[in-house]
Amino acid sequence: MVTSPANKGRWRILKLSYSSAFRNLAVEEALARALSTDVQTQPTLRLWTNPRAVVVGRFQEVRAEVDIDQCQLHHVQIARRFTGGGTVFHDEATLNVTLVAQPRMVPSGLTFQENNLQLVTRALGRLGLRCSTSRNSISIDGRKVCGAAAAVGSHFAFWHCSILVDTDSQLLEASLAPSKSTAKSRFVHSRWQEVTTLAEALFRPISVDEVSGSLERAIRAGMASELVSGSLSIAEKSYSEALYSRKYSSREWHMNGNHMPEVGGIERSDDNCRMRPLNALN
Repeated sequence: MVTSPANKGRWRILKLSYSSAFRNLAVEEALARALSTDVQTQPTLRLWTNPRAVVVGRFQEVRAEVDIDQCQLHHVQIARRFTGGGTVFHDEATLNVTLVAQPRMVPSGLTFQENNLQLVTRALGRLGLRCSTSRNSISIDGRKVCGAAAAVGSHFAFWHCSILVDTDSQLLEASLAPSKSTAKSRFVHSRWQEVTTLAEALFRPISVDEVSGSLERAIRAGMASELVSGSLSIAEKSYSEALYSRKYSSREWHMNGNHMPEVGGIERSDDNCRMRPLNALN
């Protein structure tokens, strides 16, 4: 995933999930922001799940991407992440993978993306799956099973993906139905792709834990790295709580994407966390 020789050794593995998509997304941004002020220098691998949720990219229009009525009917949370790209559907049978590292550990943003996708592909290969990769996704027989995005800021390198393990594909399609629209606007639109799940491709039940375990083994083998269980640092907890309180608990942010107000040393303009999204989760 991170190819710098300085990265060989210990990784922090963070298995932290909340029953709220909003809290989970606050942690995601906190992991990136805290690198500018925290003593945490080891690369962090976070493995986590969301409850039923539609997660839109930072620069997207909710009403153009989400069937709000279907989400309300099926108790699907609508949330907005701090990175760009397209809309994704999550549920408890979707494995989300996040990697956060110091930018000096990353040779280039494009390599960062490619290496991470290849590592996930090797993990899926251990499960008996033959996958192909594109710039921002992994497919099985032409059907998308994983979407990914990378972003590099002045203080962090951030990568995440969502793997459809046994995701409710019918609810996914119903929730994201407006994404099929090709209407032009100033907002970023998702590209609709046919999807599958690992369970469908394997013709057997498979759990998030099984996929998570395969991914951990692939990292240990591919990077000769030790994965050490950890928890949020004091700085990460502080950022997470502040971000949740003033941003991710706000309906205004999720529906309209307005900038959060200044709070606890977090810049109003996001200048210290400016992203260069390379590929979209779409």
